[in-house]
Amino acid sequence: MPYTISLEGKKALVTGGARGIGAEICRQFAFAGADIAINYYHSDADRKAAKSLKAEIESLGRSALLCEADVSNESEVNSMVEEVAIDFGSIDIVVNNAGILESSPFDELGTDTWNHILGVILQGAFYVTRAAVPYMLKKNSGSIIMITTNCTINGGGGSAAYPAAKAGVEGLARQLTIEYAGRGIRANIIRPAVIDTELFRQRYDTDEAVREYGKKLPVGRVGKPEDIANLAVFLASDKSSYICGAAIPVDGGRTYYKQ
Repeated sequence: MPYTISLEGKKALVTGGARGIGAEICRQFAFAGADIAINYYHSDADRKAAKSLKAEIESLGRSALLCEADVSNESEVNSMVEEVAIDFGSIDIVVNNAGILESSPFDELGTDTWNHILGVILQGAFYVTRAAVPYMLKKNSGSIIMITTNCTINGGGGSAAYPAAKAGVEGLARQLTIEYAGRGIRANIIRPAVIDTELFRQRYDTDEAVREYGKKLPVGRVGKPEDIANLAVFLASDKSSYICGAAIPVDGGRTYYKQ
């Protein structure tokens, strides 16, 4: 009998799900059998991408719910999570993926930028998780996945606020493990690095530049969004039922740059 990973019957909410890593997680979850709530920000680009992704997911025979909300806004998050729970009947998986990058040297880092980044990344993960956990507790079951970064280990991300916010999300995941693993809810961390997304292409805007950067890594290539999504599917599934509180790098060995 072939080895399969199934999310059949699961209901997933993915923040920042319209583009990049988030969109690929939505797509792979749907391939595995889950119904998807796609969260995205109030922008024309995100609305267009989310609408296209919804059609793609529905073409696979899965249900897709569009959830426009700013995750740094508590009331918008509460309304969104309630809508998902009512529409789907439950929430089995939460992926806290929403994020933002704003580059600034530390001595020029303004309070507004600091608050904005922490608001989207850290407060957003807090608001979404806090709203979703009660629905998971009703079933004594759930998987919470935090998409962070290896910048929590070695810095980076263009601004001190970015690794600080992501490190806070990792701390949140560990505390959730302490409080909820015994009640069937697992929290795990994925640490991507060097993934070929729109954000990465802002700095490396040609295929040749991406290939050259990839040569610096032990695996010899830049990562793809599906490299992150594949692990997310596993962590969301019952196959990973004994994994909780883990922080797993998916970075092509970036920690060990070739010299």
